[in-house]
Amino acid sequence: MRTECTIALLGIAVLLSTTAAPVHGQAREEAAKSPAPLGRLADGQPNVQGIWSAVLAGSVSLTNPISQAQDFEKQNVRLPSRIIDPPDGLVPYQPWAAARRNQQAVDYDTPTKPEHIDTQHRCLLSGVPRMYTIVPSYKIVQTPGLIMFIWSEYHAYRVIPLDGRPHVAPNVKLWMGDGRGRWEGNTLVVDTTNIVGARLTYTGDFFSDNAHIVERFTFPSADRMIYEATVDDPTVFTRPWTMRAEQKRMPNEEVWESACYEGAVNPDEFLIKTGPKQP
Repeated sequence: MRTECTIALLGIAVLLSTTAAPVHGQAREEAAKSPAPLGRLADGQPNVQGIWSAVLAGSVSLTNPISQAQDFEKQNVRLPSRIIDPPDGLVPYQPWAAARRNQQAVDYDTPTKPEHIDTQHRCLLSGVPRMYTIVPSYKIVQTPGLIMFIWSEYHAYRVIPLDGRPHVAPNVKLWMGDGRGRWEGNTLVVDTTNIVGARLTYTGDFFSDNAHIVERFTFPSADRMIYEATVDDPTVFTRPWTMRAEQKRMPNEEVWESACYEGAVNPDEFLIKTGPKQP
């Protein structure tokens, strides 16, 4: 009996020793995966400085945000809509605006005039919120009372005061809008007005000069950001709508110089339809 008990106890000990190691190993792995906490700057802002980029970059479409390469190669890819409200994932256009958007999509696929090429490929500023969906990375710089977003692409930038100052006069229209920000915990809320009406995607989504955008930059950790923008434009849409584009920090990246040339998307197709310029 004692022998049987001893053997049983040894077996239990061996079982515990063989199972304990993987459990501790899993704990170490989970600890390594734990998100890095946000630090704080001297003025109390969460420290979010660095290089960031969209996780799924691409501004071909709001409802199917494939990349330019996937669109150019006509890949049959279907990605989740960036629109999180309304729940159907569609932009709530007024009838006239939906017709214009659809025509701009046709013109994009079969361009016959320079203006049929998307504004981004004519080297014009893509504005807000589109700049947070395109491929190139951008840099966040913070100083006391200010946060700045800097893109090498199109030499774009935003300087957003955090001191509660009023917006500029309503008759002043800016490509990147006039942003006024405040921190709510680890979320930067930016109220953006004074926007120049612009294209939101290659396939013709757009808003007017009357658009008002509330942006929320939420930082669950030091290396992750959830960007949401609620667009309110009663001139174009039947109701406000909200899009989301998750962002990631790129700790080993830096901003490279970027240059733009017009008609960068499928220029051969454009030349076939229009012919080369005559000397």
